[in-house]
Amino acid sequence: MGYIRLEKDSDGIVELIFDQPGKSVNTMGRDYDEAMRAAVTELQAMVEAGGVKGVYVRSGKPGQFFAGGDIKEMLEMDLKPSEAKKTEMYDGVMATKAPLRTLETLGVPVAVGLNGPALGGGFEIALACHHRVAMNGVQVGLPEAMIGLMPGAGGVVRMTYLLGMQEAIGLISQGKRLKAAQALEKGLLHELASDEADMHAKAKAWIKANPDAKQVWDQDAYQIPGGGPDEPANQGLTFFGPANVMVQTKNLMPAQNAIFACVVDSARVDFDTAQKIEGRYFLSLLLDQTARNMMTAFFVQMEALNKGASRPPVAERFTCKKLGIIGAGQMGAGIATIAAQKGISVVLKDISQENADRGKSYADAFFTKGIAKGKVTENKKAECMALIKASADYADLSDCDLIIEAVFEDRKVKAAVTKDTEAVIKSSSVFATNTSALPISELAAASTRPANFIGMHFFSPAEKMPLVEIIRGKLTSDEALAKAFDLAQQLGKTPIVVNDAAGFFTTRVIGTTISQGGIMLEEGINPVLIESAARDNGSPIGPLGAIDEISQETAYKNGKQAKADVEAQGKVWEDNAVSRVLDRMVNEFGRRGKVHGGGYYAYPEGGQKHLWPGLKDAFAPNGYKEIPYQDIKDRLTFCQSLEAVRAMEEGVIENVGDGNIGSIMGIGFPAQTGGAFQAINAYGLREFVARAQELEAKYGSDFAVPKLLIDRANDNKLFL
Repeated sequence: MGYIRLEKDSDGIVELIFDQPGKSVNTMGRDYDEAMRAAVTELQAMVEAGGVKGVYVRSGKPGQFFAGGDIKEMLEMDLKPSEAKKTEMYDGVMATKAPLRTLETLGVPVAVGLNGPALGGGFEIALACHHRVAMNGVQVGLPEAMIGLMPGAGGVVRMTYLLGMQEAIGLISQGKRLKAAQALEKGLLHELASDEADMHAKAKAWIKANPDAKQVWDQDAYQIPGGGPDEPANQGLTFFGPANVMVQTKNLMPAQNAIFACVVDSARVDFDTAQKIEGRYFLSLLLDQTARNMMTAFFVQMEALNKGASRPPVAERFTCKKLGIIGAGQMGAGIATIAAQKGISVVLKDISQENADRGKSYADAFFTKGIAKGKVTENKKAECMALIKASADYADLSDCDLIIEAVFEDRKVKAAVTKDTEAVIKSSSVFATNTSALPISELAAASTRPANFIGMHFFSPAEKMPLVEIIRGKLTSDEALAKAFDLAQQLGKTPIVVNDAAGFFTTRVIGTTISQGGIMLEEGINPVLIESAARDNGSPIGPLGAIDEISQETAYKNGKQAKADVEAQGKVWEDNAVSRVLDRMVNEFGRRGKVHGGGYYAYPEGGQKHLWPGLKDAFAPNGYKEIPYQDIKDRLTFCQSLEAVRAMEEGVIENVGDGNIGSIMGIGFPAQTGGAFQAINAYGLREFVARAQELEAKYGSDFAVPKLLIDRANDNKLFL
């Protein structure tokens, strides 16, 4: 069976049916190109021979229309091709576009039925059809920008010609996915259908009723909605848009720059010339390292994680029907909120009914905000709130399938909660402790069933942050790990899996860049440059701002606990710059963090936050020390990648994808790099080692290169 079937019905309508052999979804790769060219050539002959009333494009796969471009094929391409090869690649891009242009100019009406997601290349195919019918709930859009690319099969041009410059730029550069009803409202779809039979009927009825259909841009006197770049109303967009894009992306995301330029350039010229422009911009991104990084992390590795790459081979999938949460503070209340949103019954327990009720009110406020923004209905809020039971009684946890403990980061408190909870819950229930750093195996010592004890590190605010770091203790069973993994996915989170060790993966990795911030501050480097370097790297927040959010006081207490742990093991605690800076900030200056009125930053009421002016007198009374700005930037990222490699060397993390996704989604590692490991690949392993050694010679052992990285560099073995 071929990729595309052509089936002509008794009414003279030819169905063009996508059904790629051996795959659960249709993709736009080499197989598609060959099949589409052949199918459209055959269609042309059929139309010329007469008797064809129209074409109906659809998928032969149940619940799936078209998944988009074949990313794995793109990743196989050479990033530095010869000029001859580059010309060949451009010709290939244009050859992919050609059948779609032929399809929409066949001279007969063309309709498409979307029975499943139409994203990327799939929606580009749909845009080449005159009439688009989708089943309710189907998602459509051009999300390529989210993986560093842009549409390359006519999507930018057709959306610009259909909606106008301003609307097209917003939708494409942000990679927005729209539900069918939203797309209908914007004019990207024409009709909605209740099921496949209804979709087929509506598409064919339209074909019969519109024998002379054409695309709007192929009609006489057509004008782009809102006009072209020279229209007075578009002057602001044309003149200031590029600068705004660069500010928003820190000029680190080439895709957004290319999309903006392509939309504006396409609006200046005729349709077919615009297709050539789009092809050139698309190819420029295809050969860009940033796109390679983001495709690797956000498509290949994310897809593997979502399919359970780090999940133990436990066949039975776990569905949590009732979730117990101990600790109704912001973290516990946030987890309860998202669980109720997913239809899970929740017991939210705290030390008192008043505290538990306060936690439930957090969820109430969240859903109320959702109503104000039009994201939640009153009925949905009522349903969710009814699923949350606030309680002060451990007995209410007795029939919960899984428990998440989210109390203070205190070993004694967590141990007491563990014992009291296990006294009432089912023997099969999993007990998950939410902690960012405390060793799971040590906490499990308080458990009578350590095989069912696991770590689940949620990030704050839990109802918004997309990542969960699952930590396997030394005695944690495969079954418990699989249940925690399945719950994270049930909550709509992306789970990564790591093995137990102090700081796990995310906390120890982000700890290195926060430490570098404190070290450089003590060295006398201007804090403005430290924070600016982080932003210029692509981090959402600088190391000083990050510790303000955590609070200096919390970090100071954690440091004291770490010292006590080291000394309890009979070892000698080594003083360091970070502990000295924190001690001074907390005890000498009373700068304890954002929630305590201010830390490295001042937070004036009603004003803009700014670096505390006292930092200069405190840490550089004789003037700031000058070092190369690139050194500051590299110190903040190299330390994280090196620590990630150390974690892999020690067996804390086993899956490169977990490390890349975890570093971006959990701790804000610059997204355009593809993550802590992919950043090394992109830099070049040997070049990365050489640069790290330079940094070590100038700034100390934090930049010492692990043997694992040296070995991989010598063998040129990428982190994949």
